Amino acid sequence: MRIGIIGAGISGLSAALAMRRHGHEVEIFQREAGVGGLIETFDFDGLRIEHFYHFLCATDFGYFGLCRELGLEQRIRFARARTGFYHDGRLYGFSTPLDLLRFRPIPMSQRIRFGLFALEARMRKEWVQLDELTAKPWLIDRLGKRAYDVIWDPLLALKFGGYYDAISAAWVWHRLHRVAQSKGRMGYLEGGTGLLLDTLTERLQQIGVRIHPGRPVARIIEEQGRIAGLALADGTSWPCDRVVSTVPPPVLAGLLPEGWEGYAEALRRIQYIGVVCLVLKLKRPVSHNFWLNVNDARAPFNGIIEYTNLNPLEGKHGHIVYVPFYVATDHPYYRMDDDALVAKSWEALKRIAPALQDSDLLGRHVARAPYAQAICTTNFLKLMPAHRAPLTGLHLLDSTFLYPEDRTQSGHILKAVACAEDIAE
Repeated sequence: MRIGIIGAGISGLSAALAMRRHGHEVEIFQREAGVGGLIETFDFDGLRIEHFYHFLCATDFGYFGLCRELGLEQRIRFARARTGFYHDGRLYGFSTPLDLLRFRPIPMSQRIRFGLFALEARMRKEWVQLDELTAKPWLIDRLGKRAYDVIWDPLLALKFGGYYDAISAAWVWHRLHRVAQSKGRMGYLEGGTGLLLDTLTERLQQIGVRIHPGRPVARIIEEQGRIAGLALADGTSWPCDRVVSTVPPPVLAGLLPEGWEGYAEALRRIQYIGVVCLVLKLKRPVSHNFWLNVNDARAPFNGIIEYTNLNPLEGKHGHIVYVPFYVATDHPYYRMDDDALVAKSWEALKRIAPALQDSDLLGRHVARAPYAQAICTTNFLKLMPAHRAPLTGLHLLDSTFLYPEDRTQSGHILKAVACAEDIAE
């Protein structure tokens, strides 16, 4: 068959690789000039690095399988990753059971409940009934009000902004489950996502897959209720038998042929939150942690990711720190001038780490993405569209389908392979 893929992120590239193995003719069409989507990289003063932070967990089998196929498996590294918690002007360790017992912002009884809850989340397999529960009251019931206010309220706000109090308990459970399965170890690919993208796109080209960056799809073409091709923004068209969409469902809604307004409305019910992410290069680290949760009224953010505390980058590129803001695209932080947002964040970082001086800020980069995370509200299962669209020959791939899992490269790769198998059958 002839298959057109919309989007050249990890889903689209992985799907193309899997579908080509089945003998299909595959071409990928991408709006942006580069490939990678949310894992796209940029040149940061000689360092090729991702716009948005990524890390691996021990259960990321889809990622490991792709690296094995591409000959990159020996470059995967795992290390003990420290987690910290900055609360009301004081820095705490938050990696081990002993750290939890010493975490004084919550009562001892709730510290113990939190530890038992984390252990339960690690062992739990069934989650569907949690889809019907809102995370906030569920967490308060399991942990206690103080533990929720100190620990989980800022974490949910970090990920979902103003929507945090409507999030499904299933999403929270899997977040704990995935990290707990790694037992404190996090991973990365030596050479970074740039190496993965280069190797993957080179392999695709070798096996006959054509990638068209900077050539967006304007509309999907149908004939008698079936896929017939793709109309491109440059005025040309590409006939095909199947279309695999890897763009967010609300974006796909705008590409549907006339007569599919009802289906488009259903796709638009999936809401997304955007992200604006600061990437900073510093002379010295903010802390010794890879992940530092922040609950302090003076800080505009709820967490920082000190990437070089996981991947030292051979000590050649200073200390790389990510500061994410998950906010709606109309939020002041999303629309704020880059310089103003960096200045606001930098002042907060200096309060967290008083040893930092202005001369320690060596470089900064600001990236934005309007569709960073699907908002996984209660009963999200009922909102999710089917992988096979009612328009025959249209298949959907998006982070929506990873639910209750958070967005991971590994999850996208596994879904892409499953989509290829589905088409082959």
